[in-house]
Amino acid sequence: MNYLTLDEVKKIELDILIQFDTFCKNEELYYTLAGGTLLGAIRHKGFIPWDDDIDVMMPREDYNRMLQIVRDKKNGSNFVFLIPGDPDYFYPFAKFCDDETVAEMDDNYSKHGIWIDIFPMDNLPEDDEFLRKLFKKTRFWRAVVISMTTKLSGEKNIKKKIAKLSLKIYANLYGKRNVVKKANEIAQSYNSEKTACIGGALWGYGPGERLSRTSYLTSCEVEFEKHYFKAPECWKEYLTGLYGDFMKLPPVEKRQTHHLKAWRKKE
Repeated sequence: MNYLTLDEVKKIELDILIQFDTFCKNEELYYTLAGGTLLGAIRHKGFIPWDDDIDVMMPREDYNRMLQIVRDKKNGSNFVFLIPGDPDYFYPFAKFCDDETVAEMDDNYSKHGIWIDIFPMDNLPEDDEFLRKLFKKTRFWRAVVISMTTKLSGEKNIKKKIAKLSLKIYANLYGKRNVVKKANEIAQSYNSEKTACIGGALWGYGPGERLSRTSYLTSCEVEFEKHYFKAPECWKEYLTGLYGDFMKLPPVEKRQTHHLKAWRKKE
């Protein structure tokens, strides 16, 4: 097997992001860079050197419209969307993939083209206690989702292995499709209410995700690998909420990739 190098994977991911950016402009959909991708743009003007993925986020309204467009129209070229409900796809958010490649992570059974992740942004409560309770629920369902495709063979910590196995059994009993549906339902708990806050509840890490909706929907452009993409105007607040002192490099032992293996189908 001729595996692609990290630089080759990053080049393909950048191409996917460029195609996604064009798609969103053509369909008048709002999105911004997210997570480590936005951090990389601000701190490195591109990929974090040891990182190997790209994340974007969209308000739930634009995200749902994107899903409808994808369902109604076939995608051209080698770039395809994976959306919740697709056969053998068990994540509660969408991905945009290069279908001429295959990629997998060491600790995960999921296998598809090299991708970028597309996360919906939902309304969040303004009350701190309600926010904490919401993220407690969403993080549980996030763990259940992850358990469905996680390999247990590489886990050496016996307590963690038992915990992951328990979640995997729970997911199988509850039903994988039901798990994905439940995760999305919990994340959208406040979408029927008028709140001034928005954030990545579905796949987020905690209360630090909460942003002003108005500030998030106001964008600026940031450089990423010599291209320019949208970032929320409140990028500093967002990155501080996720990473604290985000301009400070983490210790060497914490500079980890996702251990991605990828190759071209034709090979």
